[in-house]
Amino acid sequence: MKLHSIALSLHRYLGILVGLILVLIGLTGSFLVFHKEIDRFLNPHLSHVIPQGQRIPVQTALDIVRSAYPDLTLSYIDLPQKIDSVYKVAMSSKNDESLFFYLNPYTGDILGSQQWGRTLTTFIYDLHYTLLAGESGMKVVGICGILLLLLTLTGIILWPGWKKLIPGFKIRWNSPSRLINYDLHKVSGILSAIFLIIIAFTGTAIIFHTEFENTVYSITQTPHPPELTSKVVKNKPVMPIDAILKKADAALPGAKTTFVSLPSQPEKIIQVRKKFPQEITPNGDTRIYLDQYSGKVLRVENALKAPLANRIINLQFPLHIGSYGGIVTRIIHVLIGLSPALLFLTGLVLWRQRQWAKARREEAIRRSQGIPTYEQEPLRLTEWPWF
Repeated sequence: MKLHSIALSLHRYLGILVGLILVLIGLTGSFLVFHKEIDRFLNPHLSHVIPQGQRIPVQTALDIVRSAYPDLTLSYIDLPQKIDSVYKVAMSSKNDESLFFYLNPYTGDILGSQQWGRTLTTFIYDLHYTLLAGESGMKVVGICGILLLLLTLTGIILWPGWKKLIPGFKIRWNSPSRLINYDLHKVSGILSAIFLIIIAFTGTAIIFHTEFENTVYSITQTPHPPELTSKVVKNKPVMPIDAILKKADAALPGAKTTFVSLPSQPEKIIQVRKKFPQEITPNGDTRIYLDQYSGKVLRVENALKAPLANRIINLQFPLHIGSYGGIVTRIIHVLIGLSPALLFLTGLVLWRQRQWAKARREEAIRRSQGIPTYEQEPLRLTEWPWF
């Protein structure tokens, strides 16, 4: 009973404290599960082209964008994954603004551009990840993830199905509204509990990634991978990206290249990201690190043969967005993202009903003691804030 009482208090007050923020994070998270598909639907001219022979080399695509925008710095390039897909080149300004340019991979034409935070999907991403409050907002989101874990665990403790299993999953639709509301809260809560734990844990781990990764490496006794740098050679130009990609393919054949991270400083390295068919992360977690001048392969991280620590870390993102089970789990994650709104609303009604019952009891005591009731005073019961 003591555990139940503690769980009830924590569940009630945490829900009131962070409920609205969790609703916002949940709704934006549901949107982001299919953000790429939504962005392609809203901007078809930037995402689809008519195939026309051979694609232009990756280096040529980078040169076209660099020539058109010489004041910007190259960040990375997403490679086409389908025959009608485009090159997506990311660049940054001197003010650290991120801009994306879309190129027809057959003609080299720049189809258009987007600026981070100025599109629907990037705005919602910022809202979900930082609450539009930068580093401080990101930490608040991480803390809310921890509190969501507590809310879910206390909800599991309070679930009445531990005493009688079948009634714990039953919604009494023909009962009074207060019982229907209670049943909706308990059933939606227990059905979403496991998924909420997964999403809350992985979301918190993504926010506090440094602390999480250090903990994982420590628990699994896996050494941290060493820092890699390119060997700067005076007057030696950077190796063309197409030559770099050939070296990456030779180092790890059988995986499809999805993404190339470009160095922003002379000593930085080039990261080529690849994906094996068995991987569940959308862009893959297989990485090859190369010297930007010589093209020397400095490290290969095969996601299918990675150490335990790396495999645990690589699971964060696909578990968070639901890509681990294909379209089915992605849809489930969309629905789970809606559950905080349902749980907050039904929980608020439960709290209001409890306050109403408490006020009625106090009113009865006052009447029995001859003390004026609330109905005889200027502030009537039905005028209280929760009504």
